[in-house]
Amino acid sequence: MTGDQPLTKQTGTAQKSWEDSILTDRFGAAFRYYRDGWKRVSLREYVPDFPLYLQLETTPRCNLRCRSCIQGYREIRQPYIAIERLMPIDLYRRIIDEAKQYGCPSISFHNNCEPLLDPLLEERIAIARKAGFLDIILVTNATLLNEERAYRILEAGLTKISFSIDACSSDTYRKNRVGGDFDVVQKNILRFLEQKEELGRDIPLTRVSFVVTNLNNQEKQEFERFWSGRVDAVEFQNFTPLLGYNEDLILPGWEPNREFQCSFPWKQVVIRANGDLLPCCSFYGHEVVIGNVHQKTIYNLWHSQKMKDLRYQLARGRFPYAPCRRCAGSNYAPRKEPNP
Repeated sequence: MTGDQPLTKQTGTAQKSWEDSILTDRFGAAFRYYRDGWKRVSLREYVPDFPLYLQLETTPRCNLRCRSCIQGYREIRQPYIAIERLMPIDLYRRIIDEAKQYGCPSISFHNNCEPLLDPLLEERIAIARKAGFLDIILVTNATLLNEERAYRILEAGLTKISFSIDACSSDTYRKNRVGGDFDVVQKNILRFLEQKEELGRDIPLTRVSFVVTNLNNQEKQEFERFWSGRVDAVEFQNFTPLLGYNEDLILPGWEPNREFQCSFPWKQVVIRANGDLLPCCSFYGHEVVIGNVHQKTIYNLWHSQKMKDLRYQLARGRFPYAPCRRCAGSNYAPRKEPNP
């Protein structure tokens, strides 16, 4: 949610970079400093002493088999989930303690997974809040967001929650988000919004997201009409294909973005349930393991020679690993018309 996908359009009361006045008012200069730093590292202007954003995948599992995701294809899903099913709480606490030591401002609970499958999720959120993180983010498909879990999440201390929907009808939802029920998801989200209002909470800020593909492009306007005014932001995201699996979902007129540049290793890391630290959150990122936080600290891995070499190559427009090259080749944008 902090910037893992390029935006095609965003509406609502939240600003384009999710810098909402509610969070600035709540956290003051510290939050502004964090967001200013985020803008600078996104431009690769400097490398912070510690990642500004920890993206934790406390479980590799998902309960859906979406066509737009690695979880939708057994051949690549099985190697992806063949790690520990749940991040041990002692490892999690060590990660939080180290992040606190360096003043890390932002943490999230998602990657290519469904975080509500983690029974310790609310406890982890509360630990992060107590540790002083400014921005605590959850991205969920909302299929498991019953009333009880919604209440526990609202009590735990999130600042932002994003609901991945990608449809405005049962038929379209069923075609992509295999295994889910559109009516249940919509009902869960609407009830969550009611509970938030009943509790008088201004946070977490709420967002619904819609990855635009050939399956759902016709529902963009209806999706925006329905959710605008109900949530803080409605976001449309560019589709990133899994090469060799779902290129048929690419919109007509879109082509590989030859100008793609990667800034992820300047600003954030992904830590998986088994402790693997990755330099990015792409579908291919799990193939580029910088190291494991069971053996080394986040700080040491962040400043490791492997990370330095990766940044050096990326800054020069080179993608040193095969997964990096596949990731760059998966970045699509609307075809540019030649100048007359």
